[in-house]
Amino acid sequence: MSIAAVEQVASARTEPVGPDAGRSLKAWIQLSALAIFAALSAPRWLGRVYVADDLGEFHLPIRDFYSRQLAAGESYDWMPSLFGGFFLTGEGQLGAYHPLHQLLYRWLPLSGAFDIELLASYPFMFAGMLLLLRRIVGSSPAAWFGALAFTFGGFNLLHFVHPNAIAIVAHIPWLLWAIDIALRGVSPGKRAAAELGIGLLTASQLLLGYPQYVWFSLLAQGAFVAWRMCGGFVPWTRVAWLAVAVALGGLAGAIQWLPTMTALSTSMREVADASFANTGSLHPLNLLQPLAPYLFQTRVVGQNTHELGLYFGAVPFVLCLWLFARRGEWGRFRPLLHAVAVCGALALLLEAGEYGPLYRLQSFLPLVNRFRFPCRAVVLVALCVAVAAAVALCLLLEIVADRKGRRQSNDSRRTAPRILWAVVLSSVGLAVVGPMIWPSYVAAAPLVWCGPLLIACAAALVALAEHGARWAVPALVVLTAVDLGCYGLSYSVYGRTADLQEFIESTSRPPGEIQGRVAAQNIGGFRTGDRMLLAGMNRIDGYAGLEPAKRLDYRQNAALRLGGVQWIWQAASNQAGAPRQWQRLDASAPRARLLTNVVGPEQLANLGQLGMDVAAVDSPLSLPDSEPGQAQAIVDSPGRIEIETTAPARQLLATTESYDAGWLATLDGADVPVVRVNGDFLGCVVEAGTRHVRFEFRPRSLRMGGLISVFGLAFIVCRYALAIRGQRRRIDSDQGSQTSCRARASTKS
Repeated sequence: MSIAAVEQVASARTEPVGPDAGRSLKAWIQLSALAIFAALSAPRWLGRVYVADDLGEFHLPIRDFYSRQLAAGESYDWMPSLFGGFFLTGEGQLGAYHPLHQLLYRWLPLSGAFDIELLASYPFMFAGMLLLLRRIVGSSPAAWFGALAFTFGGFNLLHFVHPNAIAIVAHIPWLLWAIDIALRGVSPGKRAAAELGIGLLTASQLLLGYPQYVWFSLLAQGAFVAWRMCGGFVPWTRVAWLAVAVALGGLAGAIQWLPTMTALSTSMREVADASFANTGSLHPLNLLQPLAPYLFQTRVVGQNTHELGLYFGAVPFVLCLWLFARRGEWGRFRPLLHAVAVCGALALLLEAGEYGPLYRLQSFLPLVNRFRFPCRAVVLVALCVAVAAAVALCLLLEIVADRKGRRQSNDSRRTAPRILWAVVLSSVGLAVVGPMIWPSYVAAAPLVWCGPLLIACAAALVALAEHGARWAVPALVVLTAVDLGCYGLSYSVYGRTADLQEFIESTSRPPGEIQGRVAAQNIGGFRTGDRMLLAGMNRIDGYAGLEPAKRLDYRQNAALRLGGVQWIWQAASNQAGAPRQWQRLDASAPRARLLTNVVGPEQLANLGQLGMDVAAVDSPLSLPDSEPGQAQAIVDSPGRIEIETTAPARQLLATTESYDAGWLATLDGADVPVVRVNGDFLGCVVEAGTRHVRFEFRPRSLRMGGLISVFGLAFIVCRYALAIRGQRRRIDSDQGSQTSCRARASTKS
């Protein structure tokens, strides 16, 4: 089959129902999607912010810092209030250089920018999924339904607490749609535009700073390309240009991923053992969730509901089973459904982590072997389920349109009801047996029986629709919206929003004026979030995805004093569940001080006995005996510290700012080496007299990444411009040839 013929088939719009019925069904789906989005965005219009889980404990505090720095026109790459100083851009989850984030947080108040960032991904994802399904499935109502099932499915609503992850996932359907045009498009102009879109979308994903989901996106893209190449002839040149577009997008995103690679190399994650990658594996019991979404108290078997959630909705699940029963009627969808089944099964094995064989292969891949929570690969399963559900609805609509059932074989009429009965009985059986087997983990009875009720309703509606009840299909849509909305929003939104000012004021604060840093001792193995940063506190510890590796043990008071900590938020007693209280820590180091007594790094473990006037350094320093001079910080802003020193002789300047290889130092304008003081802190050697020291955070990875991004973006635009120019030349040449032919024919005549 020629490429032109393939494109005509791919772009055909097969409507299995009449135009009036199709418009009516699309209206039901559109209203359902709008209802879920309205419920999702309702707190925004009530003047509240979303604070569930990581939203309030991590994302909101770092975006507060980001917003203030943008407003002041100052650097935001280094965040001094977290971990005693922290390479925030390298951590990644801020997405500091993404254009949308720059616009939102530069021009809008924090609460408005934050809420819009969280909400914008969903309509973007819905539109991309709609275009993709219209192209590969054909039926407009089915495409609308698949977009509804994926966008507001269990994964995407539960992971509302991970905004960067959802934003990256929202790019996936757009990328697959553009890839299909780039591989199978007839028009060179459309293919060039698709390649431009692929490059920009890839760069956008990387700029959002969550590499694990970019990895999942690449897996989805690779599987899609493989399916298209197996399904028909695709010139290798198009595949090559597609790879070039992705590579150029990767270059354009270098301003984010290069700093992330640097931050990873100095993080706790880099030194973690092999078991780290298997943290968050999907326990096999979680495979019961599609049948019993509310069986367990936390809905899942494991720690995190949003990470381990495996519920796609009762209707999409039942439709997929019904579709399997009717596998003899797949017809034109057979290649697509085979690919979906294989990819879904592989993704399920991938998210099994330590419980399956596939995830171990990632241990041989650089960077990928540093990812944890393999259960996050459920996003690929959710994508496959949404595509299969769209195909199932398309076939179901064809049956509804043919009331006499001329397309139904006797075998399919028997098999389909049989599997519907089986799924209902299985769900009821779990509700009955579950409390007996896992009495301490099972939820309350009303919640447990919600699962069988949803499954039974979905199965009954599918059966009624199959027998010609037209009203049953809109009822399936409404049930899907109610089911998914209640499941996702009850966890990630409702009951977990707050007025921003009240949220800040409710944060526990030390008595009196806050000076110096604070520390929050971990209790029960769980880390304290960063909410206190919103109240203006500076922490020596904290919470982040790429937590920097430290040499000192900040459970010891000696290390806390070296970091300038003056208050500790800790438990009142050693008893479990004991309330926390603030404890004053005296004799902490000032912001900057001069020292004359230095020892080697092997003495780090004895700093508590050595005293505050001794510093451990990595390289030997020759300092004369003298009285310590004076040091005063005159500029203290994120990424820039200026200090005036007065010393009788050559001495070591030590600060309480965290050391990082990205710091540069000058003494009276001349470059001097940065010294790592006491394992974790920033310093340098100053000469006698009154001197001006300037520390500036300018990491090489950020500078190189910015330069590479500019070139990558320029190459993307140039590639598109050259492709368009080449197309115009071909058109002009063809027109010229036709004119010459007509002229010769006229002359002969």
